[in-house]
Amino acid sequence: MNKKNENLLTVSEVAEVLGINKNTILHYDREGVIKAIRNENNYRFYNEEKIKNFKFILKLRKLGFSLKTIKIIEKYISEKNYVAILEIMKNKINENKNKMEEIEKDMKVLESNKKYLEYLNDLFKNEDIHLEKEPENFFCIKTCKEERGIFIDVEDVEKNFETQKRFVEKELKRYKKDFNWLKKQFFGKGISKKNILIKNYQCDIFIIKADIENYPNKYFFPEGEYAFLYLKKDYPKNLIINDFLKKIKIKNYEIAGDLFIEDVSLFAEDKNESVVKILKFPIKHLTSE
Repeated sequence: MNKKNENLLTVSEVAEVLGINKNTILHYDREGVIKAIRNENNYRFYNEEKIKNFKFILKLRKLGFSLKTIKIIEKYISEKNYVAILEIMKNKINENKNKMEEIEKDMKVLESNKKYLEYLNDLFKNEDIHLEKEPENFFCIKTCKEERGIFIDVEDVEKNFETQKRFVEKELKRYKKDFNWLKKQFFGKGISKKNILIKNYQCDIFIIKADIENYPNKYFFPEGEYAFLYLKKDYPKNLIINDFLKKIKIKNYEIAGDLFIEDVSLFAEDKNESVVKILKFPIKHLTSE
């Protein structure tokens, strides 16, 4: 065998070309995914076609295909059985969709955990609180980053949970979304600033911290200072909002936007876990114009 004339590369040379460890090449060779050309001294060499196949295999591995499945795909390619390959690809797409759904659910739990831990951090770093257990409510002011989402206007919808839920579901369906999609997002109820100012504390907006393409009602949480009220216990809405507004005024602030209300827990899927209700107002100093 004339290595020079056949333009053959050694294992190390192929590894350098492909940017992988040479042990990976030897492993694929031993598994029969790629077969080397052997010389009279039994050394492995690879020609241009085999390097091309290597690149194809590496792409399939990156997409999550096992070596066993890759060998089957190679067999179907040699047989020109593209229907069978198409079926393998469809199955992989469905498998990845299921994984994505699980990842999205896990992300929701992690984000919920993060919010709950932020609450605990805000609570126990407060110098005015020296408690061994969590109080029933806790107020603080902190700076938040910008957040964006959408809102659904429910002001004219009958004020009960089931009616509003059906309305939101119908609205999402218009944009090819459903409650399975919604459960993966952070969402909550809101009371517009105009209603807060006239002491109408009925929730009139439903806010989702996610975007829907072409949805007209975009929502914007600007970067800046926010007042937070964390509740571990249910209170009459009017009582708690009035108390929240008083706390904001005592700190020499006023509200600068809508009230956002959401529930978070340490483990979002566990209904037995204690839930924290978070009320959040954008605020500005009373001296601001």
